Amino acid sequence: MAELLCGVVRQEWVRQADLATLARVNADHVSVRGARRRTSDMVWRVRSGGGQWVYVYLLLEFQSRSDPTMALRMLSYLSLLYDDVLRQERRPGRLPPVLPIVLYNGLRRWKAKRQVSELIVPVAGLENYIPSLRYLLLDEGELLANGGLPERSLATLLFRLEHAANEDQMRIALRALVERLQGAGLEELERAFAAWLVEVLLPERAPDVRMPRVESLREFDAMMAAEKIDWSLRWKRQGLEEGRQKGRQEGKAWLLEQQLIRRFGPLSAALRERLAAASDSELTVWALNVLDAASLDEVFRR
Repeated sequence: MAELLCGVVRQEWVRQADLATLARVNADHVSVRGARRRTSDMVWRVRSGGGQWVYVYLLLEFQSRSDPTMALRMLSYLSLLYDDVLRQERRPGRLPPVLPIVLYNGLRRWKAKRQVSELIVPVAGLENYIPSLRYLLLDEGELLANGGLPERSLATLLFRLEHAANEDQMRIALRALVERLQGAGLEELERAFAAWLVEVLLPERAPDVRMPRVESLREFDAMMAAEKIDWSLRWKRQGLEEGRQKGRQEGKAWLLEQQLIRRFGPLSAALRERLAAASDSELTVWALNVLDAASLDEVFRR
């Protein structure tokens, strides 16, 4: 966590914080109403340069694509965290600051809004009552593509393991991690990485491969060579899914074009190009409009 903050987040307050005080706190927060946040996420805290506690809420997002409601979800989770802080401290006063982080490991780039106010329709006179919360997105694939990450950081090596597209990339990242974890006091961390590879990464990337639990990264490297795992399956699955989606969208555009011709006659070249370039949601709206539109303009106006 320290290397994630120092090597990836890299904000001014991190440079001034006392990282010796960095510690994980209770990971299970339940509000008085019974709402529960995800126990897979993590909450840490660290003393800032001014001596105050700063909380870091790390939300682990393992979906294949971005979640458009993430900002609203994060607002809910932070509300539960603050409820918990109030119950534990049992004293009035100002609340500690929280840095909300979304760590995303999907292959597609993250597109969702990062500010909760951007999800709310603005109404004149109500601007001051719209909640405002922005989360920090750490899109692993984008960070790796942009470069500039510290080479020996555990966070960087974790990102490379998750995004290794073939066996060569996997072996390079794995051996760099083995070298990084040499030395006294790092044995438990190495075992944690080995368990994560077998119990988390492997089932997601190669669900048909079964490996016994290993105690070291070298053992995993040796067993990986014996199994000959195809680490590119993740990319192949995404390509297949995208191909299916494209096929469905092209079919919807063709059907809408036939409906328009049936009702209003031949279409112009510009209109056919518009249909071909339309999004899935646009095609859906236009297809519904065809049912009661009196003209082509009405189909595309509403």
